[in-house]
Amino acid sequence: MRKSSVQVAVAGAGPAGAIAARQLGLAGLDVVLIDPFVTPAGHLIESFPASGAPLAEEIGLLAAICDVSDGPAEAMRMAWRDVPETRAFDRAGPLLLDRIALHEKVRAEALRHVAPLQARLRGVVTSGRKVELSTSAGTIRCDMLIDARGRQAQKRAASDVTALPFSAANDLPPHQMWLEALPDGWVWGCSLGGGVVQGAVFQRAAVLAGMRGPARAAYVADCLAGTDTFVGARGIDAGKPAAAGLSAAADPLVSERHILVGDAALARDPIASHGLVHAMRSGVQGALAVLTVLDRDCDSHAAFSFMRHKHREAVAAAQLATQRAYADQSRFETPFWATCEPPRVIPEQPDISQGAVTLAAPLTRAPVLENDRIRWRPAIELSASDSFLTGLGSISALDIATACRPAAPLPEIANRLGRQHDMPAVFEVLERLTLGGAFVQAAVAP
Repeated sequence: MRKSSVQVAVAGAGPAGAIAARQLGLAGLDVVLIDPFVTPAGHLIESFPASGAPLAEEIGLLAAICDVSDGPAEAMRMAWRDVPETRAFDRAGPLLLDRIALHEKVRAEALRHVAPLQARLRGVVTSGRKVELSTSAGTIRCDMLIDARGRQAQKRAASDVTALPFSAANDLPPHQMWLEALPDGWVWGCSLGGGVVQGAVFQRAAVLAGMRGPARAAYVADCLAGTDTFVGARGIDAGKPAAAGLSAAADPLVSERHILVGDAALARDPIASHGLVHAMRSGVQGALAVLTVLDRDCDSHAAFSFMRHKHREAVAAAQLATQRAYADQSRFETPFWATCEPPRVIPEQPDISQGAVTLAAPLTRAPVLENDRIRWRPAIELSASDSFLTGLGSISALDIATACRPAAPLPEIANRLGRQHDMPAVFEVLERLTLGGAFVQAAVAP
């Protein structure tokens, strides 16, 4: 057993971990990427929406992602509501990626800048400002650990939804995505060239428990035979089932030296899509947090607050997307579909169009990204969205707080801000504050 020391250890070489390690290596830190480096299990195709392209381009990975793409999907064919429908993407469809090639490509990009350790992480002990890692290849001491080992990184409530990946042959037009509701589950698939279909059946975990290879293939065949789309599928092959429902850690910080990213922090339900974009974003955020913590000129608590705030935002967005997708399904009214919670209703904000208003809460501070570091900046709480506003363009939170003293009607506050800032920006920031619940009616003086 060998012992070594590094600045940062990253456990897990999936997209989130590999991107976090790569970003830290590019920043000049001494990083080791710990992973067994085996072929990932589960589904074989990953969809990458166009909304993720700017982030991929910003970190220099868009070309690598395009290299493992089979091209964009041309349309999504849905049997989800009472009437089947087709949504054309008009050349802006998600890229259909070879998932195994994607993992290998992103991992290779990371290993150009960091050291690999082909091993499994067995234990983590944090003591003061150091973390000691027990691996199958030896012991490592580091200043920070980024944990990207997926759902198994920490014990938490198990997902009740399981994905059973499959491949089949079918005479379907290429470069289409398919989504179809079943009475007790749903099917997602994509048609590639040569009549090949890759996809997954999503079902309660208890239904698939104990099934072996032939039984899984037979189960997939039965499910596909009951669909409108895949009824003629042949040559069906099924993989191993994997947890697929939404699952989130209570806190992305195990300790001030141990950060969870990717599926280790939040595993999105595939029905909500954008899983790869979340992994990329989470890996970048984790790297920025580590750079801030290890910078003696920065306040590490700003990084901790930043990670927790981004985690809350990501969990809320994933929950809302999942709830909306399930609620949108109207083909079947069965117990499987009745268990989804309705979307959260945002409370209606009080009318503040008349009379003087003031900020609902005193000026506070919030963590923001600035020059690759996370720093505190004055901020205004937005209670309706559990977020904050540090400013808009040249208008800072301090400018807004000053304009709200003394309390005045909104037009007067706009005039005060307009003396130093462009009125279009003034109207936009006041609209955001109003919708966010930042204002309350000022008390009338006796």
